[in-house]
This record gives sequence, C-alpha cells and structure tokens, in this order.
Amino acid sequence: MSLARFRKGLFNSFKYSLFSLVLLILGSALYYTNEVRIARAQTPALVAQAQQNYFKTASIAKLSPEQLKILLAIEDPKFYSHHGVDLTTPGAGMTTITQGLVKLLYYPEGFQQGIAKIRQTLIAQYALDALVSKEAQLDLFLNIAYFGHEQNHEIKGFVQAAHIYFHKALNQLNDQEFIGLVAMLIAPNKFKPGTMVHTERVQRIQAYLAGNYQPKSVLDTDYNNHLHGSFSEEGLMGFLRLITKP
Repeated sequence: MSLARFRKGLFNSFKYSLFSLVLLILGSALYYTNEVRIARAQTPALVAQAQQNYFKTASIAKLSPEQLKILLAIEDPKFYSHHGVDLTTPGAGMTTITQGLVKLLYYPEGFQQGIAKIRQTLIAQYALDALVSKEAQLDLFLNIAYFGHEQNHEIKGFVQAAHIYFHKALNQLNDQEFIGLVAMLIAPNKFKPGTMVHTERVQRIQAYLAGNYQPKSVLDTDYNNHLHGSFSEEGLMGFLRLITKP
C-alpha cells in the first residue's frame, strides 16, 4: 500500500469516527432533552401522589432546627442554594436531597447506578428543583426517604425509621440517635443501628460535625481522607459538571 493510500484511508477513518461521534452527541442530547420534557410534565402528578400517600400516615415528619442543621450538614450542605445538583462541595457526595427524591419518584422500578446518573441529575436540576420549592422537597424527603427493610417490610420516612430503629417518636430522639438515622441514608441496609459499621460511621460523622474533620473531596462522604473516586466516578462527575449549571 502506498503512503498516499494509507493517508487517505486514515483520513476517511477519522472522518467516519468524527461523524459517528457527532451523531452520538446529537442523539444523546435529543434523548435527554426529551427525558427532561417528560419528567417536567410528570412532576406535578408525581409530587401530588407522594404527598397524598404520606399524608395518610398518622405522623408527618418535622425536624427541630438542630436536627435540620445536622441533616443538611451531612446530606446536602448547599441544599438551599444549589439548583438540585452540587458537585463541588467537599463531603457532599454525588447525590443531593433533590437527586435522592428523583430516585424515589421517577424510578418506580428502582434506580440502578451508572449511566442512569445522567438522567437522574438532569431531572433533578431541570424538572424537580425547577418546579418544586425547597420546602416541599425537604418535606417529601423527610417522609419518603428509604431506610432499608426489616422483616421484608420497606421502611420509609424518618417517623417510621425512628420508631423501628430506636422505638421512639422522631421528636424524642437525642442528637446521637438522630445522627444514627442520617448515617443510614447512604446505604440503609448496610448501615443499620447496632452494627459495627454503623457505629464507626456515626463516630466519623460526629467528628465532622464537631469541626474535627474536614472532608478532602466531594466524594469523601465517609470522612476518612477519601481524596479521589474511581476513574469512572471522576469521569462521570466531570461530565455532569459540563451539562449542569452551578
């Protein structure tokens, strides 16, 4: 094969690859734009249905100022100032309260980690946070947050979790017990009160809340000097920063 033919073949391969990439980007943009459009249309009904369901319960979760301070410090430090997504605050992790609600409201078959994070993030910013007040989001989260399973029954909301795990009303929990509930949210079936991993996580959270530890990165949600995530986590987080507004 002559050098000219080789260069021509290489150039044609490059053009084909570039064209395929452009089509992929355009197709993805159209797909996610449509997903956000659908989510925005669904949002009022999804929120109303969730509110109706938990209003049927005997007690609606309400937090004291100190409990709210603890919850936001651990789960979503910039909750009242971000647009549904926070990918810059050390210790915040990749899932805000708003994104957590997206998992519960828009994924009836269950949320699977991975590429679904893109759709979840876009819906959080451009549908749920854009259409639902922060107060309503927080109210929903307190009452439908997932706290694992006990005897094959799903535990939803802080009121039920306080009763199941500490045999108390939510407003009767002391700070350590409330921290114990919040500590579960990252992985409810793993971090159950009474287990060693839960006790260790509560201790790390207490050190963080006392100002004795400063998270080292966005993904340092265990407060244990987690400087970086995996290559895929860092890549996904970088991509999400490109497609969302700060």
